[in-house]
Amino acid sequence: MITKVSFILVILSGIIHPLWNMLLKRSDDKVIFYVNIHLIFTVLFSFVLIFYPLHTVDPWGWFFIVVSAFAHFFYQVFLCRTYELADMSLTYPIVRSSPIFLLLMGLVFLREIPSWAAVAGVLVVVLGVLIIHQKDLTLSSFHKMIRSIDRRVMALAVLTAFASACYAVVDKKGVLMLQPFLFFYLMFALSGFLFLIYLLFLKERRNRYFELLARDKYWIVLAALLEFSSYILILYAFRISKVAYIVSLRQISVVFGVLYGIWFLHESYGRVRFVGSSIIFCGVFLITAFG
Repeated sequence: MITKVSFILVILSGIIHPLWNMLLKRSDDKVIFYVNIHLIFTVLFSFVLIFYPLHTVDPWGWFFIVVSAFAHFFYQVFLCRTYELADMSLTYPIVRSSPIFLLLMGLVFLREIPSWAAVAGVLVVVLGVLIIHQKDLTLSSFHKMIRSIDRRVMALAVLTAFASACYAVVDKKGVLMLQPFLFFYLMFALSGFLFLIYLLFLKERRNRYFELLARDKYWIVLAALLEFSSYILILYAFRISKVAYIVSLRQISVVFGVLYGIWFLHESYGRVRFVGSSIIFCGVFLITAFG
């Protein structure tokens, strides 16, 4: 079930999550920006190893750290590539559809049996996420959006959602075995190392590395702090409640992202966004009340 504590943790995470995403989206090179988030995070939070030494991690703990790092790495690669090939407004709803995968994966790998009301809530949240980025509220608009996405982009967006579901399941297992701070630090540092290797194969981007680092260093530090704050809250929530419920509730960040666009970028809210936000809130209510 969703406890009051896990609900508060997810809402706080939802408030923070769009902020660092806005910093990533405004960067000229998302791969370089993300590599630097990892590297700066690894340096800034290395003090974690003083309180939680590496020798406290058993072989199974390392297994989940490594698997999670690879899952996060592929998620990040797929996400960056998806946004490079197509508009975010087209791909973001598909990228955020991971709760659908998690319903099945949570049942198979974690033996988490959701209530029927909570399943309905998860599906309602995903529906709200799909609607909130539409131009209007007609089926033809949604169908046009799907048809306008290139098959390769569609595949990348689905793989992004699947990778997100995979790392959520693995992270749930990991934080049940390890202290969340230590798990997050080791996983994020390792996935950053994988991302750095990936960058070394991208010659044109590699040549711009120090230029972009010097220009965006303060934004990168801020993004690293925000991403850590956002996901560590989710890891603690994983220890309390079902993973599909937590990830579905986390989609409330989409609504906060829309609100930030209105407040900071003076975007119009509009009827479609109002309906999409209302549907997401209805799904959240079903999960929290009956999950």
